[in-house]
Amino acid sequence: MIWSHGSRPCDCSCTEHRKSLGGETGNIAQERRIHNDYISHVRRCKCKAKWTKMRFEIMKAGKVKLCASICMWLGIVTWIGNVKLHLWSVFVQQATERGSGVVFSLANEQVNVSKRHALGNAGFRDGKSFHIRSPFILDNVVEHRVFWSAWLEGLSTRVFGVEHERKWRDQVRDARVVVLEAGCGRPTNRLATFADGTKACVRYGINADQVLGETLSYYLAELLGISNLPPLALSKLNLSSEQWASVRENIEALEWSPNAIVSLTEFIPNVTEVFIPLHLRKQQGGGLQLSAETISNMTVTYLVELMQWSDLILFDYLTANFDRIVSHIFSLQWDARVMERTTNNLLKTINGHLLFIDNEAGLVHGYRVLDLWERYHIVLLSSSCIFRRSTVRRISEMKRSGNSAKLLCELYRAREPLARELGSLSEEHALTLQNRIDVVYKHIKQCTEVM
Repeated sequence: MIWSHGSRPCDCSCTEHRKSLGGETGNIAQERRIHNDYISHVRRCKCKAKWTKMRFEIMKAGKVKLCASICMWLGIVTWIGNVKLHLWSVFVQQATERGSGVVFSLANEQVNVSKRHALGNAGFRDGKSFHIRSPFILDNVVEHRVFWSAWLEGLSTRVFGVEHERKWRDQVRDARVVVLEAGCGRPTNRLATFADGTKACVRYGINADQVLGETLSYYLAELLGISNLPPLALSKLNLSSEQWASVRENIEALEWSPNAIVSLTEFIPNVTEVFIPLHLRKQQGGGLQLSAETISNMTVTYLVELMQWSDLILFDYLTANFDRIVSHIFSLQWDARVMERTTNNLLKTINGHLLFIDNEAGLVHGYRVLDLWERYHIVLLSSSCIFRRSTVRRISEMKRSGNSAKLLCELYRAREPLARELGSLSEEHALTLQNRIDVVYKHIKQCTEVM
């Protein structure tokens, strides 16, 4: 074995070392000196070898200790992270549970949206939509498997504020129309521009029932606490009035009947068409249900939109509006991909709010042709088993009243000066509305029992 020893190799071989020192000379004194030098040389080699080996072992042991220390600290950091994540999850879950109730009868229940929703509220109120991809705890999104959580409801404010709607109605009832042009969907509709630059969609129905259906649908949504319908006001086509005189020639060219009552709804720019959410397309009567696995792959924006769809499904069933989702379900008989196309009479704002527009098929006309469409309405109603607590509370109140049509007509007549002239629900249709309220109430109760 050869170890490094100064500037020359340290050869511990006896013979070679002796030769290097001169070999055997026959001189006893000289040989003794050579022998002593040899012994010293061997000792130095052995000492150096032991020290080098020891140093190697010390370095090896040091590396092992360093690796062990690093692993230990990584373990500690990971453990601390897991503890923090667990504590945060428990905190959020407890906060959500404190804000929710358990009972189905919600007449006197007040949904308490606390400061924990401040971030979400600020985003939607400022006109910004959320798009946060992060895993959710199922209990933070759906409470008791059938109600959207208070946390999620807190992220979705009213689409149109109550005060905004009141001011808009008062403003346009007498505002002077300066331009009347094509727009707002149907060929019979027109886009009106008022003298102050405000725009509104003018809907002239083929008959008065369509305008009545549009108007009553708007006020039924208000009774239900659904704010997705643009503000609406009625106006009479008095061509000699200041409001319509500037566009008299346009009205005559359209062959609109003088003194007919039309509906004016606020024009909302920068909207897009809407596709039916994938989770609703797949239900087909099974009832929308969300699991922890599906929730983890959803964004806040998508969940808030699903919550609005749950309101739309109940609303379209109550009004028997066949000219939106139900017509898609009907068309499945010959078009298997119709559910993948955009939805009729439904738009989305840049803030992520859904707009339920063109509701003239609701209530009056929808009730008149109910026999043709009811089987498809049932399919639509069965497609969702998750609801807003606030909407369920309103339906419960209307169920207990036993006379939903009376509540609707009272609100309608209190808000619309032209209500008595346009008319209201017949006794037969009033009974139909109450029956449908009862069906929805029963459906919600069945969902709570099954889940």
